Amino acid sequence: MSYTEACPGKVLINSLPKSGTHLLASAVEVLGYQEHFKSHHFLQKLLTSLGWSTPIFLNYREVNKALRAEKFIPQKTDKSNGEQISIGALTPCYVPASTLQRWLKAISQSKYILGHIPWTPALNPILDALNYHHIFIIRHPCAVISSTIPFVLDTGKMPARHFLETDLAPMSLLQRVNFLLEGGYAAKAGVEIKSFAEVYRSMLSWDKDSSCLAIRFEDLVGEQGGGSLERQIDTVGRIALHLGVPLDDNIYAKLKEIYNPTARTFRIGKIDAWKQSMDSEIVQRIAEYCEPLCQEAGYPLD
Repeated sequence: MSYTEACPGKVLINSLPKSGTHLLASAVEVLGYQEHFKSHHFLQKLLTSLGWSTPIFLNYREVNKALRAEKFIPQKTDKSNGEQISIGALTPCYVPASTLQRWLKAISQSKYILGHIPWTPALNPILDALNYHHIFIIRHPCAVISSTIPFVLDTGKMPARHFLETDLAPMSLLQRVNFLLEGGYAAKAGVEIKSFAEVYRSMLSWDKDSSCLAIRFEDLVGEQGGGSLERQIDTVGRIALHLGVPLDDNIYAKLKEIYNPTARTFRIGKIDAWKQSMDSEIVQRIAEYCEPLCQEAGYPLD
């Protein structure tokens, strides 16, 4: 495989939440990129924390905070005939395309930003105009559900609690699973949550977009996460080619850094761990619900 010379650019790391977002970020860092807010000086960090600059992440909570700081009223439906872009997976927050473009433009070269943006044709022209590389990661749907529930209840090293924590906390485990699978109104958060099937399909559509490199958690996680070194090397090669970064021995030597238990949202990080994470009745419930999604995404159930 041949590689072009490294070129300047920016990266949007897009994902369905709990699908390996920080795993992919680690791979992009091995290839020389840095998270966009890591080198901010004190004033920039203060403005970001107040929502007065590019959000730290393009997720529901941070985008809502940034819009409100800019005196926008966040919209839950697109009332502008396609001039807004949905940010967030479980429930949407619509951002004017011009605002998203301004946020992305402010990020420096050789930096990346994490986001959860369902498929939309409105995103590609913005990324193309700003010299962004777009990489998307997906994961087995059953594993996503299994990992989402504990994350909602405890976001670990993330800078804020999950917006659904107060709604899910009083529920039993089965009630939490059913709520995330079927969707419904989260009264304390004041938002309508989409069914997981709708959420998963809205993100999986990036897999068919030629302008976006779509990869899988299971191919990138490597031996430490129950995958294989060969698949990890091949996937890092695809990412490097997409970014225009030449592979060398220094990069190969850093592959072990991709699987990072100290990452902000790391929990278990193992292929098929979802099968042992809950009792058999709930595992069966999730598996039966996700069977059509597995077929569409090309994942086995056993």
